[in-house]
Amino acid sequence: MDRLVALLLVLGVAAIAQEDPAQLRERAVGLIGMGKYAEAEPLLARALDLREQQAGAESLSLVPLIEELAALYRAEGRNPDAEKLYQRSLSMKANTIGAGSLEIIPDLKLLGSLYVTMSRFPDAERQYLRVISIRINVKGTEDPDLAKDCMELAAYYISQKQYALAEPNLRRAVQILQKTAGPEDLALIPALESLATVFVEQKNFPMAVAPLRRAISIEERVNGPNHSNVAPYLDRLAMVFFLQKRYADAEPLYRRTLAIWETAMGPDNPDLATTLDNLAVVLASQEKFEEAEPLYRRSLALRERTTLASLNNLAMVLEGNNHDIAAERQWKLALTLADRIPIVAGDPPGKDTELLAKTLQNYAALLRKLKRDVEAKRIEARIKALLNPDQQ
Repeated sequence: MDRLVALLLVLGVAAIAQEDPAQLRERAVGLIGMGKYAEAEPLLARALDLREQQAGAESLSLVPLIEELAALYRAEGRNPDAEKLYQRSLSMKANTIGAGSLEIIPDLKLLGSLYVTMSRFPDAERQYLRVISIRINVKGTEDPDLAKDCMELAAYYISQKQYALAEPNLRRAVQILQKTAGPEDLALIPALESLATVFVEQKNFPMAVAPLRRAISIEERVNGPNHSNVAPYLDRLAMVFFLQKRYADAEPLYRRTLAIWETAMGPDNPDLATTLDNLAVVLASQEKFEEAEPLYRRSLALRERTTLASLNNLAMVLEGNNHDIAAERQWKLALTLADRIPIVAGDPPGKDTELLAKTLQNYAALLRKLKRDVEAKRIEARIKALLNPDQQ
């Protein structure tokens, strides 16, 4: 018996000795991809222990494993444990390659985002400010990556509603990008958009106009005036004018936005409803009620068509689960809705007829399933009359 125990101990030690950190990590990554964090954690921890035994506690080869384990802890909501690992990685890099090295910037940003998650906002701000300090000391004041750092710090300030602190960082980012990428480069647009956001949030609407106009100009130059990338900035500028009660200025922008989206998505896309509503509001604000009314009707039709499709889908799922009574209730709601969808001038012929016919067909099929043949025949007669009106 003693010999068997000894043999098992020897085999256990040999198995541990043959463990490969790389293979353990690979298995853990696969489990993480499937969301199996609890199963992945001991594998990553074991891989880290083995790598530490092989390379030493201060080897930078440990850093990828440390950071992956920290990310796993974050995914599990174990933020204090993640912080310890991020701090360890940062300390190892600082001791080995220097506390002012560019290579520690990713660690500082990871810590910053973690502190935001933990609502430790002063700690988060310190990390972002340290990033900028290191970048300037190493690369100078005109490095393109400094612009990205300034924008990330500004995004942090915006999230904290500290708009007065966000603004100078965004202006600095714009200045750097103008020099490094050029005054008409697409790289400027995120900074311009964020700058406009800062002004809008401060209700300084006149100041928001210039960055939005510039974003529109850049997009038009690069992609053309009717490209779908132009539309969001036209929409935002129109809203800025609307908030200033500059309705006459907002109207042509909303008209352009609508035309671009119609071309890009088609005239029946439900996503057009918001733009239709916005244009209608601007027209109504100018007492152009006759122009506003068909836009509201068209918006309503688009929204109700979407609801009708959802009701049909829900009813089919309920029937598939043998909830026939509940399915019938949904199809009755769908029929009520289909019967009152507004008729919109310029609609493709038969558009709403197709929607109604589909709903009727689904409902008739359910009635046949329930052996309610008399009711099904009435529905089927209605379908025939709907689809072949000339034969009536």
